[in-house]
Amino acid sequence: MTFTLKQVETFRTVYETESVSAAARRLGVAPATVSLALAALETAIGLRLFERVRQRMVRTPEAKLLYEEIRRLNLGLDSLGRKVRAIKGAALPRLRIGCIAAYGGQVATDAMGRFRQRFADTPLYFQVRDSNLLRDMVVSGELDLAAVADESELVGLRSHCLARLQAVVVFAESHPLARSEAIAPRQLADADLVLLNSEDASRRRLDAAFAAQGIEPRVTIETPYSHSVCQMALAGLGVGIANPASATALRQQGLAFRPLDAPVHFECHLVVHGNQPLSEAGKFWIACLRETLAPLAAEFDVSRRAAAPARAATARVSARAPARRGDRPT
Repeated sequence: MTFTLKQVETFRTVYETESVSAAARRLGVAPATVSLALAALETAIGLRLFERVRQRMVRTPEAKLLYEEIRRLNLGLDSLGRKVRAIKGAALPRLRIGCIAAYGGQVATDAMGRFRQRFADTPLYFQVRDSNLLRDMVVSGELDLAAVADESELVGLRSHCLARLQAVVVFAESHPLARSEAIAPRQLADADLVLLNSEDASRRRLDAAFAAQGIEPRVTIETPYSHSVCQMALAGLGVGIANPASATALRQQGLAFRPLDAPVHFECHLVVHGNQPLSEAGKFWIACLRETLAPLAAEFDVSRRAAAPARAATARVSARAPARRGDRPT
């Protein structure tokens, strides 16, 4: 006994419409195609399914039994389809993600908005913690993946650097430093500074930059979070050095910031467990996070900012160079 799904679908449509022509319209085929498929099915299973009475297709008792069986099987297929869609949506019951505070506000919110466009039904478990705790949570299996800074130990994890952002000097928009396009460490020698804690990797780079120029900074407040640095600077409690991801989120509230003209940057690393594969939802979350960080990288990426002075210097040299004999202006 051999029959096709197309023949079964034709039978079900004729059964529901009780008309060859109506079934043909629903299926988008010619009436002759419907009649041929139905006849082939009846021949294959050895049953008479309809009596042709004038323009109607009258169902036989055998057709009723067959239809009920097809309907029962189809409900099972619908259930299987829902299961497959759930598996495609999330290989785990929920996606467990984390990030440091600098990316836990606007960056995470924007990334979630992108994520929900594709995985609207996938539950999210979201944690904002410091880098070392997030790393431990990924290692222990409490989180599927996390965005951390580079002071965290990455051994035993799969990691990828999502961004290296140049540090910015932050202050209230009325501060005299707002007149500068970029701010050198010398300009901060006498300022009351609000800085990240000394164990932060970017703070260590900042301390090295000050030491290289013989500057002993006047640190009045230390905090573990760039967002706190920005809030305190906005309140006039000092001048801060912060991650631009935190600074840009407060721009509308009156926070001003300028690039720090020193080799100080913030790194964002994406870490996952070394032995655990990611679900499709997890992979898509990484893509959403990368897209959300792209505008920040375009404005503050270390390599872009390092290349800018070199291009400017080249332009100045070219402008000063005398024209050689035979050169003609274009």
